Amino acid sequence: MNVLFITNGKPVSGKMFTEKFGTYQCTLAIREAFMRKTQRELNDAIIDEILCTGTADIPEDDLIIIRATATEYVADIFRRLREHGYDEKTMTLHITGGGGCLVRNFYHGDLSRTKFVTDICAAAKGYEYLAGIQLKAEAS
Repeated sequence: MNVLFITNGKPVSGKMFTEKFGTYQCTLAIREAFMRKTQRELNDAIIDEILCTGTADIPEDDLIIIRATATEYVADIFRRLREHGYDEKTMTLHITGGGGCLVRNFYHGDLSRTKFVTDICAAAKGYEYLAGIQLKAEAS
């Protein structure tokens, strides 16, 4: 998970954070919780389907385990965002990448100030923009 604060349309260079807390780690957490509670393995394709859509054609008892784990994981994402200074009442949150599906399907808080960026190249474009700023600063 990459966190970047933007003020008045400009990135705040001192407020950029990276945490190993993304969709793949959520998949691992679900797989582990499912195994612990059912003593069965779960195919990653099923997990991916549920994370993307919120459901799959599997027994309801299994869905309950997966949804509960994903919901807890997303709550942890927002806890970590708050630790970095995010305030959902005064800030707009822009979510790119797979995290958008997680938040859309499993967050039970207020999303009125949340924007979902569906451009799959958004993160790369953002890094390109930041690299351009850094190169200009170094050339000055």
